[in-house]
Amino acid sequence: MNKIKFFILTLFTGSLIFGNTLGLRAQSISHSMLDRLDSLVETSMKNYQIPGMVLGIIDGQELVKLSPYGFVDLQFAVPTNDSTVFELASLSKQFTAAAIILLQQRGELSLDDNLSKYLPNCPKNWESIKIKHLLWHTSGLPGMFPRDSFTNQAFTGYAKMSSVELDAMMQVNNVSKEMALKSILTDELDFEPGEKHHYSDVGYLLLGLVVDTVAGNYRSFLEKELFQPSGMTHTYILDQEKIFQNQSRGYSLKNGEWINIQRTWDYEIPSFFGVFSNVVDLYKWHQALFSDQLFTKESRDLLFSQGYLNDGTRVNYGGGWNVEQVNGVRYIYHGGVTGVIWIMLPDYGVSVIALTNLGYNGNDYVRSLMMGTDIVRFLGMEELANRNHISSNGAKVIKTKKKALKQIIGNYITLGEITAKVYLEDGVPIFDCPAQGMKSELALLDNGKWLLLGVSMEYILEYDAVKAELRSNLFRTFKKIESTKTE
Repeated sequence: MNKIKFFILTLFTGSLIFGNTLGLRAQSISHSMLDRLDSLVETSMKNYQIPGMVLGIIDGQELVKLSPYGFVDLQFAVPTNDSTVFELASLSKQFTAAAIILLQQRGELSLDDNLSKYLPNCPKNWESIKIKHLLWHTSGLPGMFPRDSFTNQAFTGYAKMSSVELDAMMQVNNVSKEMALKSILTDELDFEPGEKHHYSDVGYLLLGLVVDTVAGNYRSFLEKELFQPSGMTHTYILDQEKIFQNQSRGYSLKNGEWINIQRTWDYEIPSFFGVFSNVVDLYKWHQALFSDQLFTKESRDLLFSQGYLNDGTRVNYGGGWNVEQVNGVRYIYHGGVTGVIWIMLPDYGVSVIALTNLGYNGNDYVRSLMMGTDIVRFLGMEELANRNHISSNGAKVIKTKKKALKQIIGNYITLGEITAKVYLEDGVPIFDCPAQGMKSELALLDNGKWLLLGVSMEYILEYDAVKAELRSNLFRTFKKIESTKTE
C-alpha cells in the first residue's frame, strides 16, 4: 500500500515523551546499512523527482550519517553539500512552541493565560482562547490548508483592506506585524476553544505575536535565546531581501515538470513557517533540547506530550510536534510544505532528518515527505499502522460490520476537488485517494471510526451519515457524491 505524509517533522532523543521518561533502545545502526541506504535514497529521489536533499540520521546521541544528494540549484547545476540550508516551513513551529515554553519556564507567561492578556484588541469571540489552545491547535481558529475542513476562512482581513493598504504591502512584498494582525482579526472560530483539534497557521502566528509582546521582539528572542545558545550558526529567520550563503533554491512540480516554488513574501513575524536551517544545526538543536542547557524536564515534557481537549480527550499534537503511537511504538514527527521532514522513533533511539528542496505550491502533488518514511522502513523500524494499533483515544480494531461498511462505500470529493473512493477489493475495504498518493486498507475501530492500515501515522476517518461526509483526523473532509454497491 502507498503511504502518505502531511505536515510532518520531528525532534528527538534523550528525555521524555507522553509525559514519561524515555528509555531509549539502542538501535546501533551498522555502517554497512548506512552505506546501502545511499542506493535507496538515490532511487527514491528519482521516483519522487526531488532535485536535492541532505539526510541526517541520529542514533542515540550521535549523528551517524550526514549525506548530501542532488542539486541545490538546477539552473547552474550546483550540488548540495553538508551545510546546505533549507526553508523549514511548518517545521519552524517547533521553535515558536519552544519560545512559548521557555517563557513559561521563566515565569513570564502561562499556558493557561487567555490570549486577550497579550492582545489588547482581541476580538470578543476569541476571549476564551488560551495560549495552550494555540499551541495544540485546539483554539477553533481556521487554517489555511486544506480549506475544505474549515467552515470559516483564514486571513479574512485581507479582503477587507483598502486598495491603498494592499498596494503599499505589494510594493515592499512585506507583511508587517500590524498588517498580519489586521489580516486575521476578522477570522471566525470553527468551534469553541478546546472542543476540537484543527491545525491552524493562524494560531501559531498569534503565538509569535505573544512572544513578541512578552519578550520584546520575536526574532531577537529566537536568535539570542534558542539559536545562539545551541550553537546554531547557520540558522536564521526569513529575510527575502538578504543574500544568504549556501541556501537552497526551492522547487515544485507542475504538469510533471520542475518549477520554482515562488515563496517570496517577507513576514515580520513568520512564527508559523519562517526558519531556515541545515541538518548540522538541527542536530545541535536536538542536543540542546535534551540536555539541561535550555529546558527543565517539566518543560521538555510539555513540548513532547499530547495536548488535550476540554473533556480530557488527548490530541495527537504537542508543542510544535505531532505526537502519536503507531502499533504501540512512539512516533514523533512534523514536516514542512517545502519538502522537509523530521521523524523521531524514541523506542528505537533513532531520528531521521530529511531536508529536500521539492515542495508543494498548489500544482502537482509532491511526494518528497515520503522520503523520511522510506528511510525509516529501510532501517527496519515498524512505523506502519496495523491491526494491533490502538488509537490515541484507546480504540481497537474489530471485525468489519456489514452495515458500517455499506455506509462508507462510494465516491467522494473535497471542496478543493480532491477525489477519493471507498470500495471493496477482493472483499477488503479500500480507501483510495490518488491526489494524496494513498491507497490503503480500512479497518473498523470499536468506536465506529475507520483506521487506515499500512500508513506511517494515525490516519482515521469518521463517517457522518447525516451529512454524508468522511472526515479525517488530518483536517480533510470528503463529501460523498455517489454510492456504489458492496460485493
